[in-house]
Order: sequence, then structure tokens, then C-alpha cells
Amino acid sequence: MSQIAVYPYLLRPRLREMVWGGQNLARLLDKKIAPEQKIGETWEAWDGGVIANGVHRGATLSDLLVRDAGAILGTRVRDARFPLLFKFIDAREDLSVQVHPSDAQARELEHYPFGKTEAWYILEADPDACLIHGFAADMDAARVRALIAAQRLQDALARVRVQRGDVIFVPAGTIHAILRGIVLAEIQENSDITYRLYDWGRADATRPLHIEQSLRVLNYARVSEHKIAPLAIRCDEFERHILVACKYFALERWSVRAPIERLALNDTFHIVSLLAGAAEISGAGVRVNVSRGQTLVLPARLETYGIAPRTAPCELLRMYVPDVRADIIAPLTRAEHRAEEIVRLGGASPQFNDLIPLLR
Repeated sequence: MSQIAVYPYLLRPRLREMVWGGQNLARLLDKKIAPEQKIGETWEAWDGGVIANGVHRGATLSDLLVRDAGAILGTRVRDARFPLLFKFIDAREDLSVQVHPSDAQARELEHYPFGKTEAWYILEADPDACLIHGFAADMDAARVRALIAAQRLQDALARVRVQRGDVIFVPAGTIHAILRGIVLAEIQENSDITYRLYDWGRADATRPLHIEQSLRVLNYARVSEHKIAPLAIRCDEFERHILVACKYFALERWSVRAPIERLALNDTFHIVSLLAGAAEISGAGVRVNVSRGQTLVLPARLETYGIAPRTAPCELLRMYVPDVRADIIAPLTRAEHRAEEIVRLGGASPQFNDLIPLLR
């Protein structure tokens, strides 16, 4: 196995047309979208992402993982596959009502190693925009099946009004839908297994429903808490807001006012995506100018990297596979956040809340 060159990898996005997509990602994130296109998603960082700069220009992350997975992933990821998928979503129409399996369910039902837990950060929302997040009351398979047959499934779903800056955690098994008038950033396990329960009359051969699979993987308990309150760590150069933390990923929003010379990667990769402004991202002697809407992967073997805003402040999202104790609990405890606040970063469902046992 040959070692690969490590530096900040700038990735080319993959634009995906969807029946529910629109043009907002051009306006908000400078995506190059033709006037006739309805772009629902741009895939920003995943194993098939094509590197746009440096000596690996034109190669995919998968190409490099085959050659030297440890250089990119570090030691926290045991599989040699890139574990995360980061994307932007523009919902000009309602997305389907759907659910995703857990890892164990994905292996059982699809013979695939990864299920799909995800999280959303709302970038823009119409004044009356809402989304679906869980059931409004405790349910069971028989009741859900009867509601589907009666075309009344919507009556049982929790609708949540959202606005810019809101954070929603969607563990596997949670029934959900992004509805019209919302633009968001999504981080998830690297899996595209989706089971649709309802598609607003659009279901056809290309968009089938998956009722039986859905009934097997749904979490039927009522969701009582829908939004996560971010926790802030403030420094002279930046503000770091931890939005979500679970065993699969951490999602953070940074506002950078002044250059940061050495951010530690701690033997894992980072995904960095600019939401506003511009910055220079540096590592291993390579400097990459990045503007809003652009996304990089910082490979683990870099060890450290720098961020220098070219317009201050610049706003960015940072994502990685966390060591929950070292990366989340310790810095938030030093910043005097209470244990009860930190626990909520893992969502309302204890079965996915990896912070609880570490705080006992």
C-alpha cells in the first residue's frame, strides 16, 4: 500500500435534479445551476467525491482510500469506507414522508453495512415553513398501517415550524419529511437507504413506496423534543457552536473572526464547508482559497490545519467522527455548560444518545 499526499482536498459537488428541487442553492451558495434545472441536492463530501485541486485532482476519495485509508480516515473509523455524506438540500416542494433503518436493520433487510442517522441545520425557511419529525402520539404498526390504508397518515405526524439556524436530529427509525420552503445542510451516515411511506401522490415506478420495510424499522414512540439547542465555546479568534453530537458524527458551526493557525485533527478527518464569506484553509504547506458553498475534506494525517478569513467573519460548518469524551464533553465542561445541556446534543431518544453513559 503506497502512501498518498495529504493536503486540504477541495471537492467538486454533485448536483442532483429532483422533482421537488429548485434554484435556491445558486442564490444562497453560488452553485452553478442552469435556469431550467430543479436541483434538490448537492452532494458535497462523500466517498465518490472528486478532488478538484492539487496532485490528486480528478481522483475520488474512494480512489485514495483504496491506496491509504488510514491517511484520510485516521484510527477512529474501523471500516475503510468514507463513513459520512454531507449535502445541501433545497425543498421547493414537499419531500416524501420517509424513514431510514439502523445499521443492524440495514444489514438484515438490505445486506448493507450502514443505516442512516442524520441531522439538519436550517439555512433558510419561508415564514410558514415546517417539517415532519416523528409521531405526534405513541403509535404501533397496526395503527400506522390502518392510517396508510385510509390515506390519513399525515394526521399522526408531528409538524414542526422551523427558521434559520434551527437544528434537528433525525436518528434512524424516525419518520420525517422536509417540506416546501426549506433550504438546509444535512450530515448523515454514508447510506442512501430510504423507505417511503407517503409521497404526496407522486409515487410511481421510479419513486415506489416501501410500506412493509418502513413498518419494520419505525420508532413508534412520540417525539417530544424536536429542536436541539446549540452550545457555544467562545475564543478571541472564533465562536464554535456544537450543534449535534452522536457516535456517527459531530456537527458544528464556526464563526471565524481572525486567523487560527493550528486546529488539531486528533487522528480523524474533518469536513469543512463555507456558508458565508471566504477563507484560506491551509495544511502541509498547501493553501486553498475557499468561498461560500465550497467544501473540503481535511485528511487525518495532516494532523493540524489553519483557517484564515479573507472576509471577517466567515461562517462555516465543521463535521467529523467524534471522540465524544475528548471532543464534546471536555471542552463544553470547561466552558461551564451543564451536563443536562450536553446530553441534549444527542437528541431526545436515549437509544441514540451516546453522551448519557459518559456523563454518569
